[in-house]
Amino acid sequence: MKRLLLRGHNYFTDTTELEEASLDKVIEAFVVSLFSIAIAELGDKTQIGLITLSATIRKPAAIFLGMVSGFFVVAGSAVLIGQALLAVIPLSTLTFISGLIFVAMGILMLKVDVESSVAGPRAKNPFLAASLMIVLTELGDKTQIMTIALAARFAQPVTVFLGVLSAFVVIDGLSILLADRLGKHIPTNKVKKVSAIVFIILGILTLLGII
Repeated sequence: MKRLLLRGHNYFTDTTELEEASLDKVIEAFVVSLFSIAIAELGDKTQIGLITLSATIRKPAAIFLGMVSGFFVVAGSAVLIGQALLAVIPLSTLTFISGLIFVAMGILMLKVDVESSVAGPRAKNPFLAASLMIVLTELGDKTQIMTIALAARFAQPVTVFLGVLSAFVVIDGLSILLADRLGKHIPTNKVKKVSAIVFIILGILTLLGII
């Protein structure tokens, strides 16, 4: 009887320790993912792109929701199929595509929004503009690569995904809000011109491998 009670006690103790260890790993995966991506996103070309987009269009709610949906796709794909994607498409190719997209967006902004008085497609659908910008320009970005590494390291795809998405929401959400308020105090034409130039510069720097 004593042996049975002792075995039961040992089993309960071992189970509790395993649960505590598992919970600690989940918390660690979330916290590390959150802070790693938050730090990496500061000054990143995607953050700068969102700032310029928000200062130009000045529809923060739609841009924020578009940003969240875009990062939902990016972070989710990085966690689930990131390693397989890198095995099929070289990182250098993804980075090159991302750079071209930034340059193309900058040229389009100059051509449609600056030279013409007709509202461009970005202004008509800021949600779609922000979402597509995130999905396309995150190709080969350091935060995408970091997300893949975090998912592989912790083997906690859901936890890593939530941590990464939370970091994007906090950092880029604040950037969108600040950019919208700043844009209200600057003439629209100047904001559009500066935004277009910033996109082109970011694209060139990406193509050169500087960022």
